[in-house]
Amino acid sequence: MPTKMTDRNGMRGGAGISAVVLAAAAVLDWRAAVPVMAVVLGIGALFGLRYSPLGFTFRFIKKTFKLPIAVEPEEEPPPRFAQLLGFIVLSIGSIGFYGLDSAVVGWTCTLLVLALQTLLAVTGLCVGCELYLFGKRLSARSVA
Repeated sequence: MPTKMTDRNGMRGGAGISAVVLAAAAVLDWRAAVPVMAVVLGIGALFGLRYSPLGFTFRFIKKTFKLPIAVEPEEEPPPRFAQLLGFIVLSIGSIGFYGLDSAVVGWTCTLLVLALQTLLAVTGLCVGCELYLFGKRLSARSVA
């Protein structure tokens, strides 16, 4: 079965949108944005990046403003795994805010995802993707 592909630039654009929302949440003490962003990342991780609200928003902006951003195909599993990690960390942050009443846990998790999303948007380096690939290499060695 062929591997599904996604647009590398779409991932960077979606990460930029996510970073802006999380930065605004941190500056404005807008805690409600954290579980919303967790759900947004969870949708991409669970249903595929084609259905990600961040990807949809990026494609909408690209089409509306006729931005000449090339499509750079990449395999979908690594970025999908990265979105799963973001979902998990933001879910822990949401539990910190609303279950534990701990702003420290909530903002620590939020700022971690903000930093990683910013890194992806600015440089193209996806830490979650690299962790996925590292895990694949480790599992290939243990089988051989």
